[in-house]
Amino acid sequence: MTASKPSPAVLNEIESLRTHISDLATLSETDEPIISAYLDLLESPDSLRSKLLQWAVAARSTLKTKQRRPFDDSRHDVECVITREWPEDTRSVVVFSRRGENPFLLILPFSASLELHFDVSSVPSIFPLVQLKDRFHRFVVVIATEDASRIFEVTLGAISEEILTQRPELGGRLGREWGREHFHQRKRESDRRFQQDQVTIITNLMGKRGLNHLILAGNPRHVAGLREILPKQIASRLVGELLKTPSGGDFSVVLAHAVDKFIEIESAESHNTVERLHEQVRRQALAVVGVENSRDAILGGYAAELVISEELPIVEREELTRLATVRNVPIEVCEKDELLAIHGGVGCLLRYRPVALPEELPIP
Repeated sequence: MTASKPSPAVLNEIESLRTHISDLATLSETDEPIISAYLDLLESPDSLRSKLLQWAVAARSTLKTKQRRPFDDSRHDVECVITREWPEDTRSVVVFSRRGENPFLLILPFSASLELHFDVSSVPSIFPLVQLKDRFHRFVVVIATEDASRIFEVTLGAISEEILTQRPELGGRLGREWGREHFHQRKRESDRRFQQDQVTIITNLMGKRGLNHLILAGNPRHVAGLREILPKQIASRLVGELLKTPSGGDFSVVLAHAVDKFIEIESAESHNTVERLHEQVRRQALAVVGVENSRDAILGGYAAELVISEELPIVEREELTRLATVRNVPIEVCEKDELLAIHGGVGCLLRYRPVALPEELPIP
């Protein structure tokens, strides 16, 4: 990852991703199949074409005769995307293609990596997009050094904004124009102005863009000084500190560590959500587990949040993800949770608990 702005061709706005997920979740079913192709561009085009062909030969045989021609045309769309020249910072591309009487084509490039995956069905496969949105919220990284500070907005793992602030120059004035005490007083004032400039930029960036996480990085003294003057509403969004300084003016390594730090934080938040689910199940309170109970909670309007495991079978995972998306139920993706594994890989936190709900099985 570099400290340059991403190509405009790369989709890196969380609002756009939310809109696309919603549109895909509500796409009308037709007799023509739709291919969902998640392409990892770290693989060579030849390798991607080979894997697409291998999958397509097997998938085609499962379709009705009248569906095979539009399937072949959709596969050609995916092949065209594979052979297209993409910017260097595009790490993956997702293609949704349906041909026939009700054509549909959506191509989404990302700077974040996505696992290679092909699917053909009457509806698009959206869980990997939901997982990406759940994993990468927008957040701000501030890398503070002695003379300058770089403020990055990171969206879906890519830099979508970079702002440089520099300390006012004081060099050469000690002894020539100012006495030592005067110089240090001016330096302290300069430090305060420099820090306040950073806080103003951070506040404006997080306020205007709706960013909900902040990570501070750099020299411990500068990080501590900046943390101390953060307004309460911004300090409450500070989720981590990274006491690393750039080497030779190269901010990319520290920034990459900051992104890794954020992924750790997001994983911890996911764990906290699962723990809340556990607690509510233990109390037989505002939670249900299992596919049927979760489906009923979403359709019944009393689901507050869907907690879904990566290990849930694809068909049920896609169905519940789609239902939750259409009804604006938040989705938290988790992995390798014992409670969910025992009960089919999914559960729901509830807004309220209807009287008719069956009793939950106790946690082993």
